[in-house]
Amino acid sequence: GALELLEELLSDINNNNNDESDDDEEMISLTMEECETCANQLFELSQKYELTTLLSGPYDSVACRLVLTAGAGGTEACDWVSMLYRMYSRHASYMDMKVTTLEDSAGDVVGYKSVELLVEGPNAYGWFKGEKGAHRLVRLSPFNANNKRQTTFAGVDVIPVLEEEEVKDIDIPEKELEISTMRSGGAGGQNVNKVETAVRIKHLPSGIAVKCTQERSQMLNKQLALRRLKAQLLAIAQEQQLQSLNDIRGDVVEASWGAQIRNYVMQPYKMVKDTRTSWETSDVDGVLDGGEALEGFIGAWLQWLRAKEEKEKEDLELEV
Repeated sequence: GALELLEELLSDINNNNNDESDDDEEMISLTMEECETCANQLFELSQKYELTTLLSGPYDSVACRLVLTAGAGGTEACDWVSMLYRMYSRHASYMDMKVTTLEDSAGDVVGYKSVELLVEGPNAYGWFKGEKGAHRLVRLSPFNANNKRQTTFAGVDVIPVLEEEEVKDIDIPEKELEISTMRSGGAGGQNVNKVETAVRIKHLPSGIAVKCTQERSQMLNKQLALRRLKAQLLAIAQEQQLQSLNDIRGDVVEASWGAQIRNYVMQPYKMVKDTRTSWETSDVDGVLDGGEALEGFIGAWLQWLRAKEEKEKEDLELEV
């Protein structure tokens, strides 16, 4: 490769002190540039490989659902959801994953009150699970007549997509479920908006609620909603290292002040900072574009999580 060619040219330079050395020096310069490019590519690949070794959780390899919900902030919050919608859609594509919009609820003025995405690809859940939590935006609001700086929030929930076979042994007592039906919205056939086919199931002990409008029959939507609820409860139990689903309490993402995992500040200065890892950047636009800048935040969280788990393991061994 380039390295072998460089060594050969250097040997020729040492053995020949004639006019040909000028040509050789030019070739050496070009070859060194190629070596540097190859080294940088190798370093990037090694970093990506290191991150994949951190994706070893029980559900990390499966697809996931991203649920984005407007929090405190009214119209501004709905616009913030649309920005996150774009950011995560672009990032999934950047990571060679497939994105499908399962459901969205438009805001009264702009943006969305909520959006649900399906992300499919290698280690989709493992890669996105750290995005769960409240995301805070600070900027000069285009919806404020006085153009004042405004703070708003959006909640992001990340749920693994598990098959029926994987959740069939999970038993949730009927008394712990609150099931309601409603009319589905949007295009989709003669039953839509006429028959209550949409189903919402709430797990009373934890407050977690799942809504499903995908199917055209109430029965199928209820089955799908229940499967999604079980998958979410399983993931939470694993995340919190609980022995039983009965121990799950209050895991609903609160999109409000004090609960944020990441701050996106556009005014009076530019900075995105993760409150858990302290990873930060002034490239706000790069993060919101969903490319390499956001990859840095997710990678830093995965490394932080591994370090945290190893520390907890060491502390447990010392106690024993």
